[in-house]
Amino acid sequence: MRSGWSRRNPPNGFSLVECLVVVALLGILATLAIPSSSAVQRRLELDSALRRLRVGLDRGRMAAERDRQPCALELSANGWQPPLAGDLPACRGGMTPLVETGEGELELRSNLPDAVRFSTNGLVLDGGLVVVSHPSHAQALCLVIGLPLGISRSGVYRGDPRSALSSALCQPSDA
Repeated sequence: MRSGWSRRNPPNGFSLVECLVVVALLGILATLAIPSSSAVQRRLELDSALRRLRVGLDRGRMAAERDRQPCALELSANGWQPPLAGDLPACRGGMTPLVETGEGELELRSNLPDAVRFSTNGLVLDGGLVVVSHPSHAQALCLVIGLPLGISRSGVYRGDPRSALSSALCQPSDA
C-alpha cells in the first residue's frame, strides 16, 4: 500500500540549500553595511586628536588663571608643547600630546602663531585655525580658536587641508 502523503502534504521547513543561500546573502549584506574597521579607527584617531587639542587649550587657560601669571603653549606636530622662544613661560599642565600612544600618522596644519598666549585671567590672546587629517582618511577635522575665550567651533574641514587654510571652511559635522 502506497502512501500519497508526499503529494498531498508537502514537507514543512526549508531545505539545506535554501538555508545556505539565505545565510550567504545575509553575510554579503552585513559586510556592505558595516564600515571597514580601519576607516572607523582613523576617524576615532582624528576625534581623539581634536579632543586633545581642546583639552590642551583649556589646560593652558586654567594654568594661567590658577598661577595668576601669563603663559604660552606652542602647537607642534606632536601636540601642545612648551614654547621654544618668547618671554612667557610654558603653561604648567598644558602640554598635551596629539596621540595617546606611539607615533600616529596624523597630519596637523594651523595658522596659529608660534606661541599661543594666555592672560592671567585665562583669556586666549592668539587665535587661528587648526586642521587635523590622516593620509588614508577622506575627512579632515578642524578647530577654530577664537578670541578671547578660546574655541569658537569645531567640525569638518570642507577644503583641501594642504592648501591655504580658511576658518570659513570649518563647518559643523553632519553627524
